[in-house]
Parts: sequence; structure tokens; C-alpha cells
Amino acid sequence: MSVTSKRHLDEACYGVGALASASFSTVPGLILLYYLTDTLAVPAGLAGLIVFIPKLFDVFANPLVGRLSDRTRTRFGARRPWIVFGGLVFPLAFMATFWTPYSGNAAALWVAISFTLASMTFSTFVVPWSSLPAEIAPHTRARASMAAWRIAFLAIAVLISGGLAPTIVENGDNARDGYRDMALFIGTMMIAATLIVAFVGARRSTPATTQPAAPTAYKASIAILKSSPSLRAMLWLVALTEIASSVSLASTPYLADYVLGDPEAVAPMFIILTIPLLLTMPLWRMFAVRRGKRAALSTALMLYALGALLLAALSVAPADMRTGLTFVSVFIIGTGFAGTSMLPQAMFADALAYETSVRGESSVGAMVGLSNATETISGGFGAALFALVLTFTGFISTADDTVVQQPAVAIMGIVFAASLIPAWAALIARWPLRKFDLAEEDVDKATRGAEQDRRARGLQGE
Repeated sequence: MSVTSKRHLDEACYGVGALASASFSTVPGLILLYYLTDTLAVPAGLAGLIVFIPKLFDVFANPLVGRLSDRTRTRFGARRPWIVFGGLVFPLAFMATFWTPYSGNAAALWVAISFTLASMTFSTFVVPWSSLPAEIAPHTRARASMAAWRIAFLAIAVLISGGLAPTIVENGDNARDGYRDMALFIGTMMIAATLIVAFVGARRSTPATTQPAAPTAYKASIAILKSSPSLRAMLWLVALTEIASSVSLASTPYLADYVLGDPEAVAPMFIILTIPLLLTMPLWRMFAVRRGKRAALSTALMLYALGALLLAALSVAPADMRTGLTFVSVFIIGTGFAGTSMLPQAMFADALAYETSVRGESSVGAMVGLSNATETISGGFGAALFALVLTFTGFISTADDTVVQQPAVAIMGIVFAASLIPAWAALIARWPLRKFDLAEEDVDKATRGAEQDRRARGLQGE
């Protein structure tokens, strides 16, 4: 196999990690709140806190894992030992989250502990994995290719998590058994994906590809953040886009059940979301190469906002038109989501590669940890914000999927929260995007220069 073919295989196997990371984000984001309120009889306000509070630990866990992996020196590289450990442990904690035998407050405590453990151990996988493009990709196009593979597998994960997972739940003997079967299936898939990443996708992550971080790497990363408008812009953009996507996810089963009147509509909604993810991902990459990543991302944010705003029409649409209107909206959201998922990953990796090249030492892991902490906190905040709307509009929680008549104001709250919050977040995200001032050619020039310096030092050492 040629060097180029091996690199493409590594890029694809790196992207396989999205089967684990996106499933862990999508499944709890889609059904954890609904599981708590409609199967375990946990009040909506408390359920929102359970979804959000574990994310607070990521403020500390993600940067810490990144800092430790920056300083890890093994013959397998800095990232791979962490990927293996996290990839084996967090899926088990994920499974435990959906295996509670209790209801009410006892179930709330069980889920809170299990989900917190899952979130913290997930950090030990996702931070080192997300650090790889900035270190092993030789240029901006390669980082865009890795991001494209990541989004391709993200689309598959979304299809499995949003289409197949709810179907597994529905086909269980009862609601609890359905959630347990789903967790076992998804958790097993996560473990398989992380092992592929560790032993194939990350095999180019060796001691030679990571520069040892200074003992003050954490403080240095904060200094880098303060001095880099591009990195600051990306953190703001990550936060806002994650709020948008988390509310879109959390609201899906509520829209299907209480607005469309068809709980089984969740699966086709995710199929329709996935189709544009797969079809338009190569187009977004082409757009980014020809017009630049920033212009492409600005367009993607506008499309996402347009699709979300269209959902508001459900408040006045006749009952027989709501399903079609929702599917059109979801298709537009999926088209924008392809861009808002792929492009920030590539742009953030470009900015990290540039800073590492010009400064001569790596804080990639610490910075990725800070970015992932921002992402998870924002995702938890979005879900909690949606739960808060449910609480204020009088939503009624139930046990074991008992059917109740929700107040009309609660149904309107579902519609407008699902529409206006994501649209607002996507539109606001275009403001920090303007602050991203790093051109692709500047990144490639800096990384080529750093690579030439390393080779020259290696020759002098010989």
C-alpha cells in the first residue's frame, strides 16, 4: 500500500471515532431528557439539571486531560494510551445510565451519577482524539479531509442514534427494557469504534508528531488564547453552535410526540437530517477550498437558522401539514448542520497547528480540552434551557411513557423553544466568526517552516 493510501486509510479510521463521540452526544442529547421525564417520572426542572450539571465537570476534566496528554511520553505517542482507556470505560458508564431499576428521585440520583462518570471518562477519549488533526495532518487540506471523514461518520452515528436507537426502544417489551437494549447496542458500537481509532486511525501519532509541552502548558494555553483572536472566535462559535444543536436534539422527541402526534416520527426525522449531512459534506469541503472556510461556515449558519425558524410555523399550520413542514425544516437544518459540524473542526485544528508552529511547543491537548469543555457545557446548557421552557409552560412529566394531555401552552413552548433558540444561536454565531482572521496559506506556510526546522535540527543532531 502506498504512503498516500495509508494516509487516506488513517484519515478514514480517525473519522470512525465519530461513531463513538457523536453517538455519545446524540443519544443522551436526543432521549436522556425524554427518558427522565416520560419514563422515570423525574420532574422537567430536575431532569434538566441532571442533563446539565455533569457537563460542569468538563470545565475541569477536559483541559486537565488535554494538559496531561500533552505531557505524556510513551512509545505509542501522547494520545493513544488515553484513547484506549477512555474508549473502553465511557461506553460502560453510558450503558449504566439507562439501566436504572428505580423511578422518581432515586432514578434521578442513579442517572446523575452514571452520566457524570460517563461524561468524565468520555473526556479521556474525545480530547486526545480531537487533538490528532492538528498534529498528524501535514497541511490544511489534510485537516479538512480528516474533518470531512469525521462528519461522514458523524452522519452515520446520527442515523443510527436518531433512527435506530428510538426504534430499539420502541420494540422493547416495555420502555425500560427498550432503553436497556438500546444502551447495550450503542455502547458496544462505541467500544468497537474507539479501538479502530486507537490501533489504526491514531497510528501516526508517535513521539515524533507531538512536541513536549512545557511544565506551564496550562498557563501557556491561556496566554495563547488571549493572544489569538482566531482561537477565541472559534471557542465562541463552538459554544453557540452547540447550544443550537443541543436544543434541536432535545426537542425532537417532544415535537414528534406532542406536536406531530406520532412518537415514531423521530426515526424518519433523523433519516431526513442525515441525508443532507452525507450529500452536502463534499460540497461544503469544495466550497471551503474555493471560497475559504469562513465564508462557507457563514453560509452554513444562515441555512441552519433558516431551517430552525421554519419550525415556528408549526404553531399555526394545520395538523395535516405539520409533518411535511417539519421534514422540510429538518432537511434544511441538516444541510446547515453539515457545514457547522465540519468546518469549525477544521478551522480550530488549523489555528492550533499555526500556534504550535510559530511558538515551537505544543499546548494542543490543553486547548482541545478547553474547546471540548466549552462544547459540552454549551450542550448541557442548551438542553437545560429547553427543559426550563418546559417547566415554565407547565409540561407534565409521566412514568413509563404514560399518555397525558399536555397544556396547550406547553405545546407552544415546545414549538417556539425548538425554533427560536437554535435560530438565535446560529445567527449570533456569525459575529465571532468575523474575528477569525487566519488564512489557510498562512497556516501552511507556518507548518512547513516548523517541519523544515525540525528536520534541520534532527540532521544536526545526527
